[in-house]
Amino acid sequence: MSRDERASERISYAAFAAAERAAMVLPEFVGRRLFDLAALAAFRLAAGPRAVVADHLRRVLGRPAGSPVVRAATKEAFRSYGRYWYDTFRIRVMPDPEFRSRVRFEGMGNIERALETGRGAVLALPHLGNWDVAGSYVAGTGKSVTAVAELLRPERLFQLFLEHRRALGMGIVPLEDDRGVAEELVRLIGENELIALVADRDLRGRGVEVEMFGETRKMPAGPAMLSLFTGSPLLPAACYDLEDGWLVDIGEPIEIERSGSMRADVTALTRLLAKRFERAISAAPTQWHMFQPAWEPSRAGARATGPAAAAAGASP
Repeated sequence: MSRDERASERISYAAFAAAERAAMVLPEFVGRRLFDLAALAAFRLAAGPRAVVADHLRRVLGRPAGSPVVRAATKEAFRSYGRYWYDTFRIRVMPDPEFRSRVRFEGMGNIERALETGRGAVLALPHLGNWDVAGSYVAGTGKSVTAVAELLRPERLFQLFLEHRRALGMGIVPLEDDRGVAEELVRLIGENELIALVADRDLRGRGVEVEMFGETRKMPAGPAMLSLFTGSPLLPAACYDLEDGWLVDIGEPIEIERSGSMRADVTALTRLLAKRFERAISAAPTQWHMFQPAWEPSRAGARATGPAAAAAGASP
């Protein structure tokens, strides 16, 4: 342990390590209940994240942020996130036949056809359901899967997180300098690797403006740029929790007619990807684990517009 660590960083490390051990050691019914109780406590106590999630869900559901519908959905989103953390640790000790029997996988053919070209594939997905399940399942079929990991503090927490992802069978590229990450991903695609990018949050603030749920926000340009630069197909993916397992859906490649302008093509491809994400999130709004702001701050209680609002019967 470094003396430079802040108290909050030591707490983060201890919490991650304790959660990992509890999920892997305790009987499943005990572990699930424990993580659910922790999620409910977070819902009640974490006012900031609760407001962020409510602000997202009011757009998806087409209801005011303070409405009973959005409040109930927000509570369920916290519980879903608690399940995500339990499941991602638990599957490491789950017998492989049991794990694979609990995964319903659709679209494996899209991955296999992409690999047949020898140019790998870029799998782009939102923070939906359990993306670690998807990566571990695909890696278990003998395919090489690499993800990009955001740097965490303290350093030993980041190392613990890397060990966890590698235990699931995935390779990891730390998100350090953009140029180095891009060069490494291009190299891996040249070796026919699958690159999995959770791509519904713009970390750098330099993303592409897209429309989702009737409002403008930014999404990272990385998946589209990587696909266009390497010629690797861009496959949209979505993951969902089921009652006693998980669903992974890999879509067909998203394609555009090249214009000759990389900037224009990246923008067009990213906007198509945003539409796929919008549909995927609409299918299970409370499983969207977006706990950081995805839009610019908005008026509390504002109403959403667009297709999701219309489907929910809200007024524009």
